[in-house]
Amino acid sequence: MTATNNPNGLPSVSIKVLGCNTSLDVTHGMGEVTNAYVTLTNTGNVALTNLRATLYALDEGREHPDKTVELTSLPIGYQVTIKLTVDSTYKKDTPIQVEVIADQGTFPREGLASCTDLGIFAPKPDGLNTPVPVNP
Repeated sequence: MTATNNPNGLPSVSIKVLGCNTSLDVTHGMGEVTNAYVTLTNTGNVALTNLRATLYALDEGREHPDKTVELTSLPIGYQVTIKLTVDSTYKKDTPIQVEVIADQGTFPREGLASCTDLGIFAPKPDGLNTPVPVNP
């Protein structure tokens, strides 16, 4: 969801699903999981606090510990890229949706009809979960 800046001090967030891929997660006793990489951008005129981004999948199995990422704040004009994971069905197309809830409200979900392999374009792990200015 892309929203425009507004002069009325209303909260707004852009949710961009960069893509997703599948992998195996034996650490948590699960088989195939779907990893989604998502960029959240504060496009409103209000700092967002206590954000919870949650990944949902049509074929979701057990709840994965990385299904939800919590962020303390996302200042105005900042963005953050996160990785979310759900337990998914082996070798099946996995439609996904990302929901963002903050102290300022619930924002419209954004998703993909099926996973697009990120391949070599996956975000670097050390850059995840750290808010950065949109125009540094």
